[in-house]
Amino acid sequence: MKLEKTFKLSLVLASLFVVAQASSQTNGDDLPPAKPGQCFTKAFFPAQYATTTERVLASEASEKVEVIPPRYEMVTERIKVSDGTEKIITTQPQFKTVSERVLAKPEEKIWRTSLTNNAPEASKTCLDSAKASGMNIDGATPGTCYYEHYLPEKYATTTERVLASEASERVESIPAQYKTVTKRVLSKPASQKLVTIPATYKTVTERVLVKPATTEWKRTKCQDRGCNEAEVVCLIDIPAVYNTVTKQVVATPAMTKPVPITEEYKTVQVQELAQPATTRTIPIPATYKTISKQQKVQDGKYFWKDASSANAQTRNTLQCDRVCLTATPAQYNTVTKQVMAKPAGTQTLKTPAVYNTLQVQKLVQPASERRIPIPATYKTITKTQKVKEEYAKWVPIVCQTSVNSTMVTNVQNALKTQGFYKGDVSGTMNESTKNAIRDYQKAKGLPVAGLSVATMQSLGLY
Repeated sequence: MKLEKTFKLSLVLASLFVVAQASSQTNGDDLPPAKPGQCFTKAFFPAQYATTTERVLASEASEKVEVIPPRYEMVTERIKVSDGTEKIITTQPQFKTVSERVLAKPEEKIWRTSLTNNAPEASKTCLDSAKASGMNIDGATPGTCYYEHYLPEKYATTTERVLASEASERVESIPAQYKTVTKRVLSKPASQKLVTIPATYKTVTERVLVKPATTEWKRTKCQDRGCNEAEVVCLIDIPAVYNTVTKQVVATPAMTKPVPITEEYKTVQVQELAQPATTRTIPIPATYKTISKQQKVQDGKYFWKDASSANAQTRNTLQCDRVCLTATPAQYNTVTKQVMAKPAGTQTLKTPAVYNTLQVQKLVQPASERRIPIPATYKTITKTQKVKEEYAKWVPIVCQTSVNSTMVTNVQNALKTQGFYKGDVSGTMNESTKNAIRDYQKAKGLPVAGLSVATMQSLGLY
C-alpha cells in the first residue's frame, strides 16, 4: 500500500522536474490520452512471433534406372599388337674439382664492461641509457668506450617576504549636531467646512477570470537506458488564474454645503540639523614577515661521456660504470667440392609397330536403360514466423526522481523471484537491475522503456 502511494505521488511530482526552458513545445498529436502530472516515454515493442506447422518436401520425385547390357558379335579385324619400341641410350655427366673459401664465423662485435674479450657483456639497460644520453652506440668502432657519470641535485636557500595580515580600515562615526529655534507655524490652514448629507453605499465582491485553465506537454530528462533523453514528456496541468475584486458602489449619492473656516497659527520650539552625522576612515597598513625556504634548482641526473672524461669527479662506478665495444675477427674455412663440367645426355632408338589379324567382338547393340519413377515423399515441420513487426509508441513511466530505495528493493526481489535478477538486493538502481528489467520486458512482451507502469503492474507492484 505504501509503495502504491509512493508511485502515485511520483506521477504527481513529475511535473515539478520538467525542463524549465525547453527548446520547443512537444507536439502531442501522437501521444495517448493523459491526465495532468503523468509522464511518458517513447518505448520499443519487440516483434511478435507465432509457431506454425508446414508440410515440406522430404525427398524429390526420382527414377530407378535398370541397365540392359550391350549385345556383341564376332568379326575379323587387323589390329595393332605392338606400337614398336624405343630404346634410350644415356651418357654419364662429367665433373671437375674446385676449391672455395667459406665464411665459418662472421666478425662479432660485442659491448662489454671493458676492452678485454673475456669481460662480461654490457646489459641492454646500460646500452639504452648511454644511447639516450647521445652516445653513438650503433655507429661506434671496436675499441670505443663510454663512461657513466652522475651529477647530484642542487638546492638553494632563499628568503621571501610574505603577507602576515592584509591592509584594512577602521571607521569612526561623528554624531550629528543640532540647534534649537523658535518658529511660527501654521497649525490649521483656512478651509471650508462642508455640511454633508452622507451618501449610502453597498459593498460588492467580484471574481474576475484572468487566464483560463490549460494543459501543456513539456519535456524532461530520462536517466534510464531504453529511452532517448529528449523523448520523455509530461502533461502539465496549468490552472486557471482569477483575481478577486471587492468594491463599494453608491446606493444613494451624498449632498454637500460649504462653510468657510479661518486658518490658525502657533509658536513652537524646534530642533534644526546644524551638521549631519559623518564617518571618518582610518587606514590600517598591511604587515609582512620574512621566511626562509630551500628550493631544488637542479635535479640529479645520469649522463655518459667518452674516454676524455674517464677520470672526471662525476664518474659513477656503482651502476653501469662503462661500456666498451670489442670485436672478434671473422673465421673462414677452405672446402673442396665437385661441380658438373658436362651434363648427362640421352639418345633414342625406335622400332616399327606390329599388326595381327584377330577374331574380335563387335558391338551390335549398345547398353540401354529402363527408368522406373519413384514418387516424392513429404514431412511435417514446425517453424516460427513473425506475425507483428516491432514498433515504438508512447507509454507511461515512473519518474526517476520518484524511484526510491524501497521501490527498487521490491523490484529487485520480484525480478529475483522470477529468475531475471542475479545480483544483491541493494535498493540501488544499478546496471544489473536495469539489464534485468530489460530482459523481463523482452520475455513478457512488454515495452522496453526503463521502469514503466506496465512493468510495475506485470510484477504485481502496482
